[in-house]
Amino acid sequence: MNTSLKNKLLVCDLDGTLLDAQGQIDEKSLTLIKEFCAAGGHFVVCTGRMDTDIQFIEEKLGVKSEYRISQNGAVIYDKKNQLVASATIPLDYIKALNEVIFSQGLRTEVSNLTNRLFPSPRDPENVAEFVDSSIVIEDLPTFVAEKEKQPTIYLTFGTKKEFEVIRQKIEETLGKDKVNIVMTSPSSLEVFSNKVSKGAAVQRVIEWLDLGKDQVYVAGDAESDTSMFPLTPNSYAVQEAAAEIRAKAMFYRSNVGEIVKDIFQQTKGAN
Repeated sequence: MNTSLKNKLLVCDLDGTLLDAQGQIDEKSLTLIKEFCAAGGHFVVCTGRMDTDIQFIEEKLGVKSEYRISQNGAVIYDKKNQLVASATIPLDYIKALNEVIFSQGLRTEVSNLTNRLFPSPRDPENVAEFVDSSIVIEDLPTFVAEKEKQPTIYLTFGTKKEFEVIRQKIEETLGKDKVNIVMTSPSSLEVFSNKVSKGAAVQRVIEWLDLGKDQVYVAGDAESDTSMFPLTPNSYAVQEAAAEIRAKAMFYRSNVGEIVKDIFQQTKGAN
């Protein structure tokens, strides 16, 4: 076994990074990731998806992450399925957020540590999850205000113009930067704790594994992934990452397998 790989950490986003547009991983990348893990390397998935989706992909790939970072850094589980870190929205913000967000007449879903709470079932064509963790709550605003103790994300569907109204009203009510307000696609807005980012979650994992920044490799394709890039000189944009994302990363590779090849090459050169 190449023992020097025991001090290497590879962190991957899922969609558009480890997985292609069809939700598949190429065979070469899969083989190389398995070799990396078998040689003692630390592998971590970091995604905006729920933890159940990470577990589904791990099962499919036959690879187990050292840690699983879900909901863009809000939730971290270890490989023993223990919740080791979470950042929820402060409960004293919920009344104000509820009043602003639910009053807009837009579809809003709320996530907690384990489930997505829906006001009504989603159209099956709009379900992107691999594993359906949704629970339909008839009066979602009241449930969130009175019963939900660990809210992580408000996800609202609409237009940029509608989202600007929400942002403005939240900032007027709570103050600026009290929560993160991020347009995660042209038709979706997420509101979550200002302590949450993929970068902050990965930094915790680096500390837990007691690694130096040179021993860490991160890969992503979207704006939410760029908070990981400053943590290491080994930051990679992959697949169809836009020019502005590639500009923030140190390197570009076509897939994760190519990054693993770089790790093998550099480790071999260091021996």
